[in-house]
Amino acid sequence: MSEVFQAFAEMMQSWSRATLSYRPHANGQQERSVKTVMQSVRVYAEDPLQKDWDEIAEKLIFAINNSQGGTRK
Repeated sequence: MSEVFQAFAEMMQSWSRATLSYRPHANGQQERSVKTVMQSVRVYAEDPLQKDWDEIAEKLIFAINNSQGGTRK
């Protein structure tokens, strides 16, 4: 795995394991987590005044980890 991905996984306090390539359904929960993070980052990256998204990534992760989802109660 790339160093960038390993650093990102460590920042998210996520433990990863390798799955087969081109088979996203093999690791559905992690794929959904990545999709949620990418959507959050895009919100800030599309704002022309928010170009330093890397500095707020930790706040985004905190917000995502503490959000109330449909499966959490």
